[in-house]
Amino acid sequence: MNNHSSSEKRDHRFCNNDLRSPENTAIFRSQGYELFSLLLSSPHDLDTKNKLNGIAGTTGLPYSLDLSDLMNEFSQQDLVELKKQYSGLFEVGNDGPPAPIREDLFMLQPAGLREDLIRFYDYFGYTLSEKYQWQMDHLSIELEFMYFLCFQEHNSTEDRLSYQLAQLDFSTRHLINWVPNFQKTLKRISSDDMYTKIVVELNKFIEDDIEWQLGTIDDL
Repeated sequence: MNNHSSSEKRDHRFCNNDLRSPENTAIFRSQGYELFSLLLSSPHDLDTKNKLNGIAGTTGLPYSLDLSDLMNEFSQQDLVELKKQYSGLFEVGNDGPPAPIREDLFMLQPAGLREDLIRFYDYFGYTLSEKYQWQMDHLSIELEFMYFLCFQEHNSTEDRLSYQLAQLDFSTRHLINWVPNFQKTLKRISSDDMYTKIVVELNKFIEDDIEWQLGTIDDL
């Protein structure tokens, strides 16, 4: 096997850091995940519009992402209307939420899903406050975990590969496995709602990011 001068190896996979350039890409990818995490957090719990101040809609990613128009539209939304849309789509309904924003509920509570999330969070030292522990599968929290992993990839050199592989594993096991269908559900319910537009853009972002990750990680 040829040596990869700037590649790290563990188990059966390696990451080509010459190609990935984590010093340049990880922080921008973390900002992308942070942005979507904020956009999809509950407006009942968080002043999202103020939190978004100072976060760029266009990031220096290794693929195309321009959310300027989406962020401008979001910033112009009335908070009362945002709360109404959020509750109507994700929280209330005669038979439960029309589109559960929690992976476990959307996937009809498959065995082992929450346990797998706990393993990811515990292994990497990602802790949730008591207020949010019951909804560890909320899409906003899963995106925040991806932000955390990307941020740690940027800051860490000694154990960087662990964070790189975790990003690919988590995004394939806990994002791309349900967000595309979540997007379809929202488009069917109300294609013009603000949160539907956000999830449509999120789905594109996740697909592009996974494709890019796969281009930097391979088997030994």
